[in-house]
This record gives sequence, C-alpha cells and structure tokens, in this order.
Amino acid sequence: MGTTMKGHDAVAQALVDQGVDTVFGVLGDANLFIGDALMRLHDVHYVAATHEASAVMMAQGFTRATGRLGIATVTHGPGLTNTTTALIEGVKSATPMVLLSGDTPTLDLHHLQNVGQRQLVEATGAGFWPVRGPETIADDVATACRLARVEKRPIVLNLPLEFEWEDVDYEPTTLNLALAPSIAADDEAIDAALGLIASARRPLLLAGRGAVQADARDAIVRLGQLLGAPLCTSLLGTGYFRDEEFDLGIFGTLATSLASEVMMSADCVVTFGAALNKYTTHEGTLLAGKKVIQIDTDARRIGSTVPIDVGVLGDARRVAETMADLLEVADHEPSSFASPELRDRIAAHQPGGFDDLSTERTVDPRSAVLRLDEVLPRDRTVVVDAGRFMLDALTLPVPDPLALVTTHAYGSIGLGMGATVGAAVGRPDRPAVFMVGDGGFMMGGLAEFHTAVHNDLDVIVVLFNDGSYGAEHVQLVNKGMDTGPSLHHWPDFIAVATAMGANAVAVRSLADFTHVEKAVVQRELGTPVFIEIAVDPDVASRIPR
Repeated sequence: MGTTMKGHDAVAQALVDQGVDTVFGVLGDANLFIGDALMRLHDVHYVAATHEASAVMMAQGFTRATGRLGIATVTHGPGLTNTTTALIEGVKSATPMVLLSGDTPTLDLHHLQNVGQRQLVEATGAGFWPVRGPETIADDVATACRLARVEKRPIVLNLPLEFEWEDVDYEPTTLNLALAPSIAADDEAIDAALGLIASARRPLLLAGRGAVQADARDAIVRLGQLLGAPLCTSLLGTGYFRDEEFDLGIFGTLATSLASEVMMSADCVVTFGAALNKYTTHEGTLLAGKKVIQIDTDARRIGSTVPIDVGVLGDARRVAETMADLLEVADHEPSSFASPELRDRIAAHQPGGFDDLSTERTVDPRSAVLRLDEVLPRDRTVVVDAGRFMLDALTLPVPDPLALVTTHAYGSIGLGMGATVGAAVGRPDRPAVFMVGDGGFMMGGLAEFHTAVHNDLDVIVVLFNDGSYGAEHVQLVNKGMDTGPSLHHWPDFIAVATAMGANAVAVRSLADFTHVEKAVVQRELGTPVFIEIAVDPDVASRIPR
C-alpha cells in the first residue's frame, strides 16, 4: 500500500520523484493547490511569472541554459491559450519542457473557461498527454517528462480539476522510462560517408546543437585532426570549439570574413546534428559545389533543407568516434587544409573593420556589441530576443553553447525576458545578459523584468532603442514610404527601470560605456543592471566581421 494523499499532492510528489526542483508558473483555480504542495511539502523553487507565455519561456530558458528539463504550470482556459506562441517557439526550437496545465471539470460542459485544450495544444505542434485518472498520476507525470526529452519538444500534461481532490493511494511509478540508447549508424552509410570525406582535399566539420546534446566535442575534434579539417558550428553550437586552434566559429550568415573565405573554399562539409537551415547555409550558397554529409539522429531532418550526398542516421559522438577509429586503422593521411598558415590567420583575426556610424546621440550597434564584449563578464549566459538588432547581438561571444539562449525560432519578438529569468534561475553562477529591442521589451519584457528584480536575479538587460519597430521601419525606408507607422514614443526606459529597482545606465555615445563598465563591475546581487543604448533606426546592420 502506498501513502494516501489528495490528487494535487500526488502531482507534486510525482514531479519531485522525477527530479524536479524548480517550477515556473502562473497560478489559477486549476493549479493553485499543486503549486502550494510543491512549495509547502517539498520546498521546490517556485518562480511566479506575470504572464503564462513567460512562464513557458522561463521553463525553456531553464532547459536551454542547463540541459535539464524545464517545468511550467498554468491554469485552464485562458491560462493555457495565453501560452500558444511560447509553445510554438518551443516546438520550432526543439526545446524539451513539460507544461502542467489544469483543465476544467470533465462533466461541466458549460464552465466559463472550457476550451478544447487537446485541439489547441496539438495545433501548436506540442505534445499532449492527459492524466488518465487519479490512480495514474505518477505514471502520467513520468511519461510526460520522458516524452519531452525523447521528442525534444514541449509536452502539455493535462489534468482535469476534479482529479486533484480525489484520494490517491500514491506509489512511485514502476515504468521503465530510461531514455532510448544512442543510435548506432549503419556500416554502409559510414563507409559511403568516409569514402567522400577521405578523398576530400579541403574537408570542414560543422557541429550543431545535436552534437552538443550528444557530448560529441572531443570525438569531432579528434576526427578533425585526423582529416586535417577546420572546425565550425551552427549558431546553436556557438563556442563549442572555443580554444581549438582551427575553430572558425559560426558557419553561415553570422560567419566572420575569414571564416566565410575558408568555408567557401572547402570541398566537403561534414555536419553533426545541425539542421542546415537557410541561415546556417547562407541560403545554400556555402554548400554549393561541395560534397555534403549530414549526420543526425532524426531521419526527418536528413536532406530536408538542402541536397546532400550521404545521410548518416546516428548519434553524433558515436559516428565521429567510429569514423576516427576507421581512419586511424587505415593510416589516413590528413589534408593540408588545416595548415599552420590558417592557424596563424585564425589567431590573428580581430572583429571590426567597418565604418563606425556612431554619433554624439546614437551608437552603431556593431560598435556597441564590441564594447559590451569588453565590459561584460566573460562567463555569462546571453539571451537574445527577436528583432532587427539580433544580427549584431548574436555576435556577442559566449563561453559554451548552453550559454546562448535564443527566442526567435518562431520569429516572435517579446519572448526573451521570460527565457532570461529561466536561464538566470538555472545558472545563478553567472549573469544572464538579455539583449532586446525596444519593441520586444515593451511587448513582453517589462512585466517579467519585475520578476527578475523581485527574485533578486543576476540579470543585465541591454536594450537597443531605435524608437521603432526596426524591421518594419527599414522596409518602409527601402520602399520610399512614410516611416510614421513604425515609429513609437515609448516611456522613459531609464526612469521606469530605476523605479522598478534596477541600476539603469543610459548610453547615448560610445563614451558612455565607461558608465556601463562601472555599473557592471559594481553590480550587487538582487539589483539587475539595465542598459539602454540609443541607436539610429536608419542604421541597418551589415554585420561585417
């Protein structure tokens, strides 16, 4: 016999049994007593969001920054409908998390907040798992957690309100919910890939977030040495090969000028866990005329975005290790692509080399990011909201791939502040730097900035303020149309941030970065720093590096 408890206590116990120690949420009728049980009975760290979409983004930020499973909870009806944009962001970014949503009583068809929650969730692309009854709570919580990890997407765990007040004879789940073992690639696929790679004169290795999740770094570095191949990453692998002498950095739209030159001259690109979207491949131009080998654990992604020569279904680490072992047995002679000359050029390359368009009243965003890199702590988590500014913000270096959290997979602005809170909670050992535009901050940042202040988080907000919706502004300019509809008269951000409890710094020229450095160095735990950088809406980034 198990321990008898109410359903809401059983849900809390089941989450704790799955190793959950942090939950983000907005409480309502259908999840109030679960939240109470988590805090009262288990001392789980509960972070109260202002808006349900932000709670979901906090859980995603937590997942992305820590590699652990993020958990959020909302109430039924509008509590769940408010999360749809954030759920789609999680689906498109392949972020595992569980959203525990209450549901209206099954028998009350005329409940004010009744809505088809399954249909709503499935329309977003997220998974839906119902709690089938009070007696299955432990199994259902465990199943939702496993599905999130295996399917790499948000899973909504749906709990009818009446189950929470049933008596439950609680016992921990006995389900075998171990994750599936890593996938071993087919020998023929490995042979076909090695045939192309070994004959290449200028091979290049590209690692994406899938390689990071597979802990494939050492294996790919070893393979690169055996092939004489430089290394690079997708955006979501940023920093993975930091300190390796043949690290070219990001492959694609955000590549440096040196990296672009080397990438264009490669004759074979071997990709590990990278989606090869249009940004990674620079609209396909970086792969034109090259042999392409794509390695991934998801067969649906292989060859889905660009033509490839060989697809290998397998775990990035195991495939790289197998390839390296076979090359060593064959006494393969490495190419001269990763040459001493290239190593010296990589070591000597410095970002910059553009005409700085800063004035006495505005700062060129490219220069702003270079200055920020100088004054911010090197060990940092960087969260980047969506918006025109992000092309520059994404060039701010991070120490490792988990230190970069992006919220633009769905192209929605305003999701980043929630993710910043989640990242800061998950990694309190380093500051969370949030890069955001003025429109995104007004849309979804202001309320959750209060959450960061209220929870004493080490957060540094960098607001690029061009007084407009910048992406729309530049389109109107390019078409010779009136820019009035894109312009906004926001409140005084410095005054608002100060009133909310932040140490706020206004940057109107490059000289003002001395004040930024002082604020960052002297910041106190529990007092977020807010930096507003004035930028010209007519200065569009060209990101030459």
